[in-house]
Amino acid sequence: MQLIDVHHHADLDVVKAKRAELGMVMPPFVPEWNPAIGIERMDMIGTTLSVLSMPAGTTFAPPSAAPQLARAINEEYAELIRKYPTRYGAFATLPMPCVSSSTDEAIHALDVLNLDGVCMQSSYDGVYLADRRYDGLLAALNSRDAVVFIHPILIRERIADLPPALLEGTFDTTRAATRLAAADVFARYPRIRFILPHTGGMVPYIKWRIAMYALQGDDWRVEAGPDAFAAEIAKLDGIYYDTTLNLGPVEKLVDPARILFGTDIPWANDAVLRMQREAVRDPAIAAGNALRLFPRIADVLR
Repeated sequence: MQLIDVHHHADLDVVKAKRAELGMVMPPFVPEWNPAIGIERMDMIGTTLSVLSMPAGTTFAPPSAAPQLARAINEEYAELIRKYPTRYGAFATLPMPCVSSSTDEAIHALDVLNLDGVCMQSSYDGVYLADRRYDGLLAALNSRDAVVFIHPILIRERIADLPPALLEGTFDTTRAATRLAAADVFARYPRIRFILPHTGGMVPYIKWRIAMYALQGDDWRVEAGPDAFAAEIAKLDGIYYDTTLNLGPVEKLVDPARILFGTDIPWANDAVLRMQREAVRDPAIAAGNALRLFPRIADVLR
């Protein structure tokens, strides 16, 4: 059975070089990654191909350097795909939050480099992707039937004395999806295929409440009947979810055709990787859904 991992984080040479140039030293708990390490972790659980991403993108660099850095990242992705055509795909990095530069880079990455989609964070400088300032970028992505992988912001502060990566990322994903629904992004840009990681946070569980906010906003006195709620919930049905680090009952909550396999390599340890692999028994979730979503990858693996 083929296995396509849509949630595999790369640490590219061009990014390592930029961090060194800026005098940045990564904390000791950050795992090492290079293409060989990635393939070794993939082979341990039988992953056929991984779609690489860098959620932080260019945000660690000065804004003036972001467009050039994003182009270098995406060119390195394209080179990795050429070198390992049956092992790696990639979501392009954009020089967010600059809308014009990000739109230009998205067009280049998708039209020229033939990358498999784009990766963006849920928000930049506190501004979520639902904000109207991003309409031009979303329109460009919509016109290309783009796949957009939205990764949450991982805060540093502990809340309730819990590690922020444990829960806060899933809640941020939920906030991002709720904002997108309230701004009617799913209806205005229906050709974008959005992927929410970690089984979408709370989204599959609270679609009714998300619909309520889309219909009522801050004023719960606004009347909305069953048909209106059903229409809003239907707009959420096009979202894709990956299985990363959440072995919960997502298959009982959303259409299995919208579920993709994910691991969070290199962050997931060996035991967690094996558990995630063992939890996936449906060939559609393992690879079939991803092969329909990514035609370039389907052609390569055919």
